[in-house]
Amino acid sequence: MNSNPLPLNLSRYEGCTITGALAVSAFIPDAPTVVHGPTGCAHHNLSLLHATLLQQDRLPLPRVYATSLGEQDIIFGGEEALERTIEQVLQRKPRAVCVISTCITETIGDDTDAVCGREWGVPVIHLHSAGFLGGSFNEGFVNALKGIGTLVSPAEAHDGGINIVGEKNLEFEVEENYEEVARLLGLLDLEVNVRFVRNTRVDDISRFSEGSINILREGALDPIGRHFHEQFGQPYLSGFPVGLQGTRAFLQAIGDACGIKANEAIAAEKALQEEVAADFADLRGEVINLSPFGFQCPEFFLLSEVAGAIGLRIAPEGTEIPVPFGTPVGTAGIRRMLHQWRRFLHA
Repeated sequence: MNSNPLPLNLSRYEGCTITGALAVSAFIPDAPTVVHGPTGCAHHNLSLLHATLLQQDRLPLPRVYATSLGEQDIIFGGEEALERTIEQVLQRKPRAVCVISTCITETIGDDTDAVCGREWGVPVIHLHSAGFLGGSFNEGFVNALKGIGTLVSPAEAHDGGINIVGEKNLEFEVEENYEEVARLLGLLDLEVNVRFVRNTRVDDISRFSEGSINILREGALDPIGRHFHEQFGQPYLSGFPVGLQGTRAFLQAIGDACGIKANEAIAAEKALQEEVAADFADLRGEVINLSPFGFQCPEFFLLSEVAGAIGLRIAPEGTEIPVPFGTPVGTAGIRRMLHQWRRFLHA
């Protein structure tokens, strides 16, 4: 939970800390997650995951367990319940176990770090996520990435490719956005080393430090970029490519960081963007409104750039184009957005 909530603050970064941590740990196939707290904490967040994953046509549920603390545990401490649950999970032979603490276990003073730090035969990682003691969704997300980073050992050389860090696993177009970033890297003859963390097994996570550069999903993850820079010496880029010019600038930044000349890649991407604009020439001259709710949307300048390239006219009043929930990633994301606009205008 947010430690200082405001009635008008609906940012995704201010949600439950447990949700932020679980949005990372639940996507390690061979490292089940234990939610240390009452059953309701696990049920609420697993229900959210289930509903979101169904929208992505993913039916299997992640492996999430609860210590299911009751009244006696809360009065006398829940460490024994955590021990029992970890022992039960280890019977399934995981490569690691993630433990998410909850508001109640931190309040009653359970030493979750000490329990996780015992010799279990595999890494048992405590992901700090006590919300009302001063946390948020983003803090839980960052803490989970840091905690899972303990599975990684420093590499002798950073020549294993590019790491993708902090993908929004609950995002509707998460795979499409990854494929777009991978396509852009391919223009520079670069490959992805590790997706940290999306559907990535523990042994693959261990190769993270071999990556030459980390690409963060968004600027809100700068703390994790700095963390891994200090730990492994890896430079990082603060965010996926957005916008026409922004996508070409992304190629230039990656080229500079990797010592690669990006001129040909940038020229190829600019040609593709011109093809996209030509594909939507039928929208030229249409009038759109990028402030349908009476205030300027955060993506106004990005969308204005796209509208200008197509020949759309922006007016304070007129047809209300629905602004996508997420900023479109790369040229492919812009193409998908323009398909949405075309359907709305020609409905």
